[in-house]
Amino acid sequence: MSGENLGYSAFKIFVILFILTAVEVWWGMTFRPDAGYSRLLLWGGLMCFAFAKGLLIFMYFMHMRFERFIVWSLIVPTPALILVILFALMPDVSFNEQRDHPVGDMLDPRGRVVDMVTRDLERHDTAEVEPGSE
Repeated sequence: MSGENLGYSAFKIFVILFILTAVEVWWGMTFRPDAGYSRLLLWGGLMCFAFAKGLLIFMYFMHMRFERFIVWSLIVPTPALILVILFALMPDVSFNEQRDHPVGDMLDPRGRVVDMVTRDLERHDTAEVEPGSE
């Protein structure tokens, strides 16, 4: 691999990643919430550094810098797929009046909610009564 011409210097990318990691550690130690800075500033900076490092690794070490069609075919549909998943899950996690009861709750014949604990207690109470003892 040393004889190949990659079109970039892997050592240069490694040095840039090392510098970004050092700056990221400095950022995390400097902008701590207990030092009076907001968590948004801390996590926002850390996420920006992580995104930059991930982008460098993706573009150079995975050789995507030179594969424009593959990169665009991966990146362009991603937001649309995220929206599809979001809207597909929305009915299941929405705050709907008909879905305010935990899984396992049932309705009795009068339309009232009977939770599983009460239902199990009633089942055991009726099972203890013998049919001929009344």
